[in-house]
Amino acid sequence: MSLVARISNGKVVERRVVAEKVAEAVKKEGAQWLGRWNPALSDFIILRDFVTLSYPAPVTKELLEKIREFSPKRVGDRVEVTVPVFEVVYNSTWAGDDMKIDDAVVVAPHIDDASDEQIINSILQEFAAPGEE
Repeated sequence: MSLVARISNGKVVERRVVAEKVAEAVKKEGAQWLGRWNPALSDFIILRDFVTLSYPAPVTKELLEKIREFSPKRVGDRVEVTVPVFEVVYNSTWAGDDMKIDDAVVVAPHIDDASDEQIINSILQEFAAPGEE
């Protein structure tokens, strides 16, 4: 299962969960948005990033099964995992060395709704602060 979220001008305009694994979902979304991309106006980029998710310990057996593939680690009274997040950027503008992402699709593993929120909030912060990595 994968989270697919379309972000336009810093806001989530569409969010859905698809049955495909992340690798297949990002290929499918990339192909779809490549067809809508205007090469005269913008670059087309698919970026892989990582987001660390945090859960209060102990985690439930169900949650552990969902996060096991991401090598969960105990950090104090929390359990953390780092998940891959893909950004399909099809509308952006450059200002010097900084890229402003106007429209993108984010694809990430769907673990649960709370994890989806953590991922989306992390990406929205990244998009809002270009060049501050």
